[in-house]
Amino acid sequence: MYKYKDIHFVYLLILGYTIIFLTSCLNEQSPDGNDSGEPLGSSGTTFDCADFAYADTLVHINNEIENLILPTKTLSGTFEAFPEGLALNSTTGEIDINNSETGLKYQVTFKPTNGAPECTVFIAVSGINYLDAIYVLEENERFAPAIYNGDPLARIPCEDDDDDDDDDDDDCDFDTSDPGGTKLEDFGVSIDGNTGDIDLQSTIENGALGATPTNGAFENFKMYYRISDSSLGALNSIDIRIYYFETIADIPQSLLDEMEEKNKQILNLPFTDPFFKSGRIKADNPKTKPRPPYLLVVATR
Repeated sequence: MYKYKDIHFVYLLILGYTIIFLTSCLNEQSPDGNDSGEPLGSSGTTFDCADFAYADTLVHINNEIENLILPTKTLSGTFEAFPEGLALNSTTGEIDINNSETGLKYQVTFKPTNGAPECTVFIAVSGINYLDAIYVLEENERFAPAIYNGDPLARIPCEDDDDDDDDDDDDCDFDTSDPGGTKLEDFGVSIDGNTGDIDLQSTIENGALGATPTNGAFENFKMYYRISDSSLGALNSIDIRIYYFETIADIPQSLLDEMEEKNKQILNLPFTDPFFKSGRIKADNPKTKPRPPYLLVVATR
């Protein structure tokens, strides 16, 4: 017959083994909740797309730090981005924000190693962009509008609110000096300092493409700017190309085709230009990068 102290000893022994077992189970569980300890998507035949995400869907450059982000959970598979321009590690899903093309929205696709269906998320890298388009000066189409954060409806936080408070948000600086101290206005390019819109008529009149631009002339420019948003005024930039033609008929069809292909790769933009009739959100076989935007200045229709 067991004595009380023997029963107590057995109880403690059972309790001890239970604690060891539970501790072992907890140690085997990975930080991302995968009980096997393996990266999600590496085993089995399924994958929950809710497990593929980044902490933010809108990210900003930062000149002061190495600016890298990873998916919120460790995943096994390959990563792809559309359109081109996102500095994405295809193995880990890490994104180098500072080395990505800004002002664009990207679709990031994850393909699990276990063969489960792919998953997608969208990430916008803050900044401005311009849509490839034709501007007919004769019809007073002189301004190329800046598009903020890949959203045509987004307001750039730069206009002066004109009140008497101390919170005037007029500290954005479009066409700021490049690292060498030069601005685009030095070459004749006219840019609104508060909106980022390009005055193409003034640009032509200022001689940016020559005192008397020839039919088909073009120049490449890099515009540096700062925006008073979560980028904290970090130095940002965008390449642009400006063309000049006498009439629409002078524009080569090959250039129109290239512009159409480039605009097909801009996510989240309505397609309204009548010269490009088959715009869609994503090209099945992309052939060219969306950057730099092409701005075609035409004297008369």
